[in-house]
This record gives sequence, structure tokens and C-alpha cells, in this order.
Amino acid sequence: MGFLGLSLFFVGITLVSNGLNRLLNVDGKSTAIMNLFTGFVLVIGNVIMLAKAGNTFTDVMSYQNVASGFLFGITYLFIASNYLFNLDLRPFGLYALFASIYAALMAVLSYGTDIRFVFLWGAWSILWLEGFLELVLKLKLEKVFPFLSMAVGLFAAFIPSIYMLIDKW
Repeated sequence: MGFLGLSLFFVGITLVSNGLNRLLNVDGKSTAIMNLFTGFVLVIGNVIMLAKAGNTFTDVMSYQNVASGFLFGITYLFIASNYLFNLDLRPFGLYALFASIYAALMAVLSYGTDIRFVFLWGAWSILWLEGFLELVLKLKLEKVFPFLSMAVGLFAAFIPSIYMLIDKW
């Protein structure tokens, strides 16, 4: 679980940072740096994984892993771009809806293979769904995001990443 552990390590740090920064009203340009770094790590790493993928069943599973990795990478690049350029976030909200549906489906599919991923995918699905509800449907959830982001960052990314990185997952 090497690259997944590395990816979730930075995802966790970034989610906790984003939540804290929102609570503390930290300047968006300062917040963008960690999002850019995490987004680039995920996108570049997944481009490398995509280049290595072939046509065997194991490689087909690699495509699913790459798709998931890009899903996260684009999320952080979009968030960073918003902090830097003050974008209209409705397109990201729509993206978040599709990401939430994908994550929910992955949670269901994980049920038969690894129950831990049911929890992880479920938590990510809820976080992306919150983005859709807040940014597209304009529900007043601004006070939910910081705490949800920190909880998902810690329990569905950072802590699992440590176990993956030390090969105890």
C-alpha cells in the first residue's frame, strides 16, 4: 500500500489543515500551498502509475486505483486554484457530487473485500457530498465543513496512512 499510504498521508494533513484554516480564517493564498503540493503529488504519482499499467487483471485494478487517485488530486488542485483565483465553486460542487457517488459506490464494492475501505470511502463520500450541498444547493453548512474536514482527514486519511506506510494495514 506504498503509494496509497503516501497519498493519504498528504490528503490527511491537507484536510486537517483546510479545516483548521477555515476555522482560523487563514488567508486563502497561504492555504493554497498545501493543496497545490498534495494535488501535484497525487496527479504526478498517478500519471506514473498510469504509464506503468498494462492489460492484465492486476493492471485493470491499477486503472481503478489511478482513477481514484486522480479524483483526489483534481480535488486539491481545484481547491488551491480557488484560493488563488477566487473561482466560482459551483463547477467544483458538481464535480464533488460525482466524486461522492463514486466514493459511495466504492464503499459498497469494498464491503466484500476489505471492510476498512467501506469506512474510508464512506467518509470521503460524505465530505464530497457536503461540498455539493454547500456549493451547488447553497445549504448553509459552512460551520460543518471545518469539523468534517478535520475528522475525515484524521480518521479516513492520516491515521490509516500511517498504518499503510509501516505495512500494518
